[in-house]
Parts: sequence; structure tokens; C-alpha cells
Amino acid sequence: MRVVRSNFEAGSSFPYRAGAGSPHPKIGQGNTLIEPIARGSKVTVHKKVFFHSALAISIGLALSGCGTTNSSSKTSNSSFDFGKVVVSQTSTRDVFTVTNSGIDAATLNSQLQGDASMKLQPNLSCGASLAPGGSCSMAVSFAPTTSDSVSGSLTITLTGNGSSATTQTVKLSGTGVQLSGGESLVTETGNPLVARYDYQPSVQGLVHVELGTDTSYGHSTGSVTPVNGGPVSILVAGMKQNTAYHMRAVVTESDGTVVNDQDHTFTTGSFPAEMLPTLTATTSPGQTPQPGIELLNATASQTSKDYLEAYAVDLSGNIIWGYNFPDRPTPNTIIQPIKLLPNGNMLMVISFASQFVLPNQGVKLTPADESVDLIREIDLAGDPVAQLSMDQLNAKLASSGYSNIKLSGFHHDLTMLPNGHIIVIASMLKPYSNLTGQSGTVNVLGDVLIDLDPDFNVSWVWSEFDHLDVNRHPIGFPDWTHTNAVVYSPDDGNLLVSMRHQAWIIKIDYENGKGSGDILWRLGNEGDFTLQGGTPPQDWFYGQHDPRFLPGSPTAGQFSMAMMDNGFGRITSSGTCTTSGAACYTTSPIMAIDEATKTATITFRATPPASKFSIWGGSGTALANGDLEYDLCALPNSSEVDEVTTTNPSQPIWTLMESGANLYRAHRIPSLYPGVQW
Repeated sequence: MRVVRSNFEAGSSFPYRAGAGSPHPKIGQGNTLIEPIARGSKVTVHKKVFFHSALAISIGLALSGCGTTNSSSKTSNSSFDFGKVVVSQTSTRDVFTVTNSGIDAATLNSQLQGDASMKLQPNLSCGASLAPGGSCSMAVSFAPTTSDSVSGSLTITLTGNGSSATTQTVKLSGTGVQLSGGESLVTETGNPLVARYDYQPSVQGLVHVELGTDTSYGHSTGSVTPVNGGPVSILVAGMKQNTAYHMRAVVTESDGTVVNDQDHTFTTGSFPAEMLPTLTATTSPGQTPQPGIELLNATASQTSKDYLEAYAVDLSGNIIWGYNFPDRPTPNTIIQPIKLLPNGNMLMVISFASQFVLPNQGVKLTPADESVDLIREIDLAGDPVAQLSMDQLNAKLASSGYSNIKLSGFHHDLTMLPNGHIIVIASMLKPYSNLTGQSGTVNVLGDVLIDLDPDFNVSWVWSEFDHLDVNRHPIGFPDWTHTNAVVYSPDDGNLLVSMRHQAWIIKIDYENGKGSGDILWRLGNEGDFTLQGGTPPQDWFYGQHDPRFLPGSPTAGQFSMAMMDNGFGRITSSGTCTTSGAACYTTSPIMAIDEATKTATITFRATPPASKFSIWGGSGTALANGDLEYDLCALPNSSEVDEVTTTNPSQPIWTLMESGANLYRAHRIPSLYPGVQW
């Protein structure tokens, strides 16, 4: 099935599906997940966060339940309740998390029995085996066709090495609800800061939800279009913890007539304190930051696997959304990165740091660390929509004729293309002998780009080993390139690729999947461009992250980009930066690129004090108001995000201080709803 996606502009609708099509849609496809718990014109709901419960079984394998301790969907050691779900809609939930606490790999079999409205979703669930210490989730959908209570059971059988099979049965239940014209329901979800608003309009038109702490509301969601006159379901997000909110549905008819639903109230819950970072946001006196919210990706907490991996805050530093995947087996399994999709869902890589597949790179990976290695799409409630594991991708590569490519893991970045494809980065080890400055055989870690269509089929593959000289390795070898970003250029359909350990951003002839794969140019020290507005080599970028085009800038020919110049490997008169010293400092430049003349001009550069040297991670983004925002990721167990003017001298506008983890990326976005500005 090919999925057609549209841009989600203010006043338009985003792709919406009401129980139709595939039960496990692919990346970027809309998915309708509803769990109403009350009906009528006004309800008050108090949101509670989900917890995990453990169930020990005899062969050293444990099953851990995940769900909510509330009236709409509940789980215990042996049951999961979907609660009330609107007829014609589908709720897909992670109903159970399986953890292998034994010392051997386990074989896993599962079977779902009961009412036909409940179905196991194999593409969102555990595979056939589970590594020792590994975790995985079991996803089940509930699509009621009548206003009845139904039941089913999910049976999970695990077999360890030399042990007899052990079986656990999870009882499932749910209730269908039929809405009449003008009826609405507000319900809690598995996310303490997200409500689900179900509404059966009595007139036809675009539907959105207004929300706020009083009946003046102040914020709104994106709009959806009812399908065939049926009910709509809108996830309402962007609310602070432990706060009462008002919300109502609004229908805008084609002639401009507006019809309001009655007011509903919803009280959010909170994430457990041990999951949360410590945040302080400050706006400089007399200054106004770029409006919106901050989407943050805290990938590097090594203290707890329950630390909130991805979250959003308002500009006062209040957490208004968060996600921590239920099948996270260890602190080394991280999100890198998370991105808001045009359909309103979130897309992410969940894996481990790529360099850890090599020895002496800081962490020796265990099978548990590697047991979750995938790309995943979720809705705002955190419920699964689509995913692809590394094992599945390797199988697809082999069946597509790429038997010479065996990938080690997803990492660092992915990007969504206008045609619905995604480009993902994955690493690969390749042995080399007789390399310059090396003795014996060296396993070199390089990267591969894979173009996946909306059904996760392989459309295009590009390997660094085929296009770059392995003997060029300025720093970090045998982690040869350490690719950390891929950027699509709409103006010519090509790709920019950031290679940290080469200190290069290269351009690839992609041409929307029809290109040769040739490297068109290399930007950086010893590349193809002349640096202007700075002194080479020290004023080139080094160890860079997350290059991005400027808002409104062309993306080919003559264009501008911002980035995080970490400074790792910087060459100065004081030496080369490795981990510390006079040569080590971090900047965030804006560069004007002229492809015809091969010149790169530094037009602005934010240079924090040398004491804020940030050796890895981070981002540099030009904002719509002309300011620059940069993320100093790798401060000691903390991060700092700054918005500054690009004037001379530069002025501070807004600062966010975070402690408890390191923010791999930080980006100002208009809201949690594409096309809607808060």
C-alpha cells in the first residue's frame, strides 16, 4: 500500500484514518486510537501515569506489563483493559512488555484468541527470539463494531536454552461505544499529559480542539476531517503537569460557519519525579523569544533507563509532553533523534550509540543493549503506529540483492522526504588491511544511507565505503566517519550528509532516488570550498552536528545553513583538539554557501566561552525571527540551550538550563501540531 501524505498547514486537515486500511500503517500514515471513558456534554478526567509491573516465571524469564492505572485502560500482571473505544475506530496499544532476565536467549511464541475485534500486531510486537536481558513489547489492536463489551486473551510462551516452555496468559477486555450526533467524550491516555477528544459532529466541516486553563482557551490543535460523516478523534497535547484544562471541539463548515461543542475539563497527571530533568528557563529583560515550544531529546542519561528520553517544554521551562519507550532494556538504548512528522505523529531512532560496536569506545555492548534497534513512529499518546527493526531491514536488504551489506545498527538521524520515503543512517563494519598508519587487519566502522518507501521497502542504498577514501581518517579512527545527520535539499532533490570524524558536510547526487550517488562536493577543511569570513583551518567546523538550512533560504546554488560546530578535532596554532586544551572550543556558525564559486562565508558565529566546550551532540538552528538557537549538549551532566540575536554584538534572548542528562538535540517548533503556531 502506498500512502499519500500532505503538508499539515494551519486551517487544513492532516491525514486521518477512521479504522480503515492496514491495522499496522507504515511510517507517516495516520492512525486513529481512541479510549473514551465517559459520555455526555461535560466530564472531568484526572490523568494518571502508567507503571510497569513484573511477573517472575520459572526459567529466569520475566514478563512486565505496561498500561495505565486508570478507568479507561488498565493492566495488571495478567490483564489489560482497553476501556471504551468508539465503534469504527481502532485503538492499538502496547499491552505487555516482555523482558528476558535469564542468561540465555529465549524463543518467544504468542497467540491471541477471543473476539475478532482484537488482533495481535506482529509488525509492532516482539519477534521470534529475545536476547538475555532484552525487552520487547506486545501490541494489540481493538476495533469494535458494536456497542458491547468483549474479551480475549494473549498467550505468550517462552523457551530458554535447555528449559521447558513457560506460558503466561494476559486477559484482554474492551467496550465499544456508539456516538450520536453532537456527542463527545474526553478520555485519558497512556500519557499523563495527553487527552483524547472524541466527537461526532452534527454538521460537516474541519474539526479542531481549543484548549487552555480557562474558557478563553488560547491554544488549539490541528484540524481533522471526518471520514464519511463519522466521528473524529483528536489527541490533545501541550498541557502542563498536574493542571486543570478546559477544552472544546470546534467545527468550521465550508461556508465559514463555526459550531462549538460544549466545554469539557481535563486534569493532567505527571511523570514520576525520578524520570524528570531539572529545568530552568530564563528570558532576558526586555526581550521576546521566537514563539513556539522546545522539542528536546535527552539521549545520554546513564543513571536510569526510566529517564524521560524525549520531551517538550514551553518557553517557561514547563514540561508539556514526554515519551519514554516501554521496552527500553538498558540506559545504553537511547532515542536519537525524535522528529515531528507532517501527520502529527513522532518519528524516532531507538538504538545505541554507533561507536559502541567497536572495542574501547566507552561501552561494551551487551545483547540487552542491542535488543531494541529500530525506527518507530508513535502518536502523541505514545502508542505505536509503525516500526522497522534492524533485523527486518537486514533481511530486506538481502532479499533486494544487497547481500554484501550487513548493518550493525541504526543511529543518529533520519529524514522524511516529501514523497513519504525516509532516509535512515545505519552503520556497518568492514575489515581492511594495509591501511596508512595501521598494522594488521582493522575493522572499520562506516555508514550506509538507506531510502525506504512508505512500506519499508528498500528503494536506494548508498555506502560511504564506495565513495570515500578509508585512508583519510583525521580523528576517531576506526570509527571512520561517524555520520550524524542527513538533510534533504528540496531545490535539487539531493542530500547533505554530516560526517563528524571527517569534519565534512558532503553533498550526494541523490536526485530524488534517481541519482548516481556521486559526491558532488565536500565542505570543510581539506574539502572543495574556500573559507571566507574566517581563517582556515581553525575557523572551519569540526566534529559538527545537525546542519540545517535557514528558514526561507534556497537549498541549492546559493544558500545558507546553521550548525553546531563542536570543535572536536579542531586544528589551531595551539594544536589539535582531542578532549581538552587551548584548541578546544565550540561555536555555532551561520555559513553562506555558493556552489558555483565554491566559497563558504561565515556570516555570523556564536562563540560561547571556552569553559562551555561541548565535545559532542547539540544543534544550531536559525529561527524564523532571525535569531540563532544553539544547544550545548555535552556540558558536565547537563546542557544549555541559548537563543541569541545575530547582530554585532549579539544579545542573549532566552536560555534553558537542563541537568540530569545531555540534550542530543534541541529545536524550537511552532507547536506539537504541524502548521499551528502557539
